[in-house]
Amino acid sequence: MNYKISVIIPVYNAQNDLSNAIDSIINQTIGFENIELILVDDASTDCSKDIIMKYQKKYDNIKLIGLKSNSGLPGKPRSLGIDYASSDYLVFLDSDDTYLKEAFEILYDVIQRENADFAIASHYINLDGDMVKANLIQTEDEILSLDPLENQETFDKLSLNHFVAPWGKIFKKELITDNNIRFPEDSLCEDTYFYFKALINSRKVTILPKNYLYVYNTFENKKTAIHGHDLKKFNNFLKGMNYTKELLKDLNLSMNVFLAENISSLLLIFSNLSKNDKKEVVMKIYDFERDLNIEIPRKEIALLNSFILKKQFRVAIFISDCYSFMYNNKIIKNIYRKFNNSKNG
Repeated sequence: MNYKISVIIPVYNAQNDLSNAIDSIINQTIGFENIELILVDDASTDCSKDIIMKYQKKYDNIKLIGLKSNSGLPGKPRSLGIDYASSDYLVFLDSDDTYLKEAFEILYDVIQRENADFAIASHYINLDGDMVKANLIQTEDEILSLDPLENQETFDKLSLNHFVAPWGKIFKKELITDNNIRFPEDSLCEDTYFYFKALINSRKVTILPKNYLYVYNTFENKKTAIHGHDLKKFNNFLKGMNYTKELLKDLNLSMNVFLAENISSLLLIFSNLSKNDKKEVVMKIYDFERDLNIEIPRKEIALLNSFILKKQFRVAIFISDCYSFMYNNKIIKNIYRKFNNSKNG
């Protein structure tokens, strides 16, 4: 069977959301018979594998790949899914999210029509049931096709954090395989590395600013190993930042936007660590960026960062404690998220 699209879903203990994710693929207007669905179970300990097997009995185009032991991070199952994909186009989905039913028809049509290396759709962010549009880029155009390395302005536009997730996109498989593009398996920020390696090897990237085709779900009562903030996450995220920094070091363009965006994310993780853990890692932040001269656009993050760069670590930790208090207040956090997600890129 020659499928139009291979969809890759990494799965770990996703029994409460997995059926919704799978159903959103089955119900695609492009026709499920044109889709190869690859689910990589990362040694789940709940009923996730049983749910996949029930679907697999009903549909021949569903593949279940099982890992014997949990990898602990999303990189390995996503990369394994790429290895098993047989179609010419790849799409990613997280197991707790969904695609709108017309998503694949639109993405498949545009990547072929534009002959793009990959195409990016806009998405909704579901904040505890409150749907917020994530505006990717400031434009009146219905469609934009860009050479990502044409100039600094274009590269900067495409370097913002709301572009880097693998979901909400369609990739030419040959782009991924010909350039050996995979997700790092031992770090976070793995999606950033994957995205930038795809970006710097692409001649044309197409953006659909007005097409909201993906629903990213985030709920306060779900604290996973990936979304929780602890010392392990901090170290894994910093490692992933170093991988991407190394990837881009010889690029004839500035990577300052990538660095500013991810330093901001790193400082958010830092703010939610325990006081002892903050004391342990604050020097790592200083060492990472002391020679970079990065301007961070978010004023509150820039303030925290300035004290770290001045090596006024006690003040920085105090400020980060204040930020942590506000971040963990549900009302304040949702207002902050809505404000940042509603801004144009």
